[in-house]
Amino acid sequence: MDIEDLLKTIVTQLVAMMNKRVVIFISGGAVNLKGIFDTLASMKMLQYDIVITEAAKKVIPEQYISNLNYKIIDCKVEMTKAIREDEFILVPVMTRNTLAKCATGLQDNLITVGIAEALMMNKEIIAVRDSFDPQNDKNISLGFSKNQAYNKLILGYEDSLTNFGMKFINACELKQAITGKFGIGSNINQSVSIGQTVVKQENNIKEPVEEVKNFNASVSNVTESKKILSGVLTTEDLMTAARNSKEIYIKQGSLITPMAKDYIYNNKLVVKYC
Repeated sequence: MDIEDLLKTIVTQLVAMMNKRVVIFISGGAVNLKGIFDTLASMKMLQYDIVITEAAKKVIPEQYISNLNYKIIDCKVEMTKAIREDEFILVPVMTRNTLAKCATGLQDNLITVGIAEALMMNKEIIAVRDSFDPQNDKNISLGFSKNQAYNKLILGYEDSLTNFGMKFINACELKQAITGKFGIGSNINQSVSIGQTVVKQENNIKEPVEEVKNFNASVSNVTESKKILSGVLTTEDLMTAARNSKEIYIKQGSLITPMAKDYIYNNKLVVKYC
């Protein structure tokens, strides 16, 4: 990629996110906070409408919030308006308490009311699982994952919200999830050919895709009859797109969830990036 193409890509990224607003619901989790808020702060062009619990205000350093381009929302009318009008909903910090309440339909504070409203409006919601996830290394090291029956309960709540349409990611996938929503990659990479496959390394996860010789060649000739997937892709998205075909078309910069990656691998799907 020469300097002119690089500049065009950077300008495209800036324009894509300029003046865009995202609703953020923050509860009082404590896992990977610095990395999460550093990622949010790096999105200089985005504006955040933040709804935060009282518990979160006590746990999350004030500086983490002040580094963002944000507005605090503390009334329901204003929150509902933001949910309707903003690009999407993001839950970068979600406790087990908030997870359980949302999964069972309990609405006892502004965040649980807001998430319920967003689900009922069928708005796209992306949530970071690190704080509640019993399989997270930090929670394991703290001894919060020893009761397998309780772990199953927590993961069951996650499954319920997934069925409602919420999409869960790990904190390390947050930047790609946000940039992917605007049709751009979180960074600029070139594919490299290694025999019959290309291995794309992200967060130590290898994805087999069709052989390409260079960055430009990675853009497939996709007919209009083929659906091109974008954003945060779940197993359900892939199942719908693949149907009787073994080929799926994904827009560069999109995020594939861990379960969706397993589905690609187990079903030997051919991924073509466009």
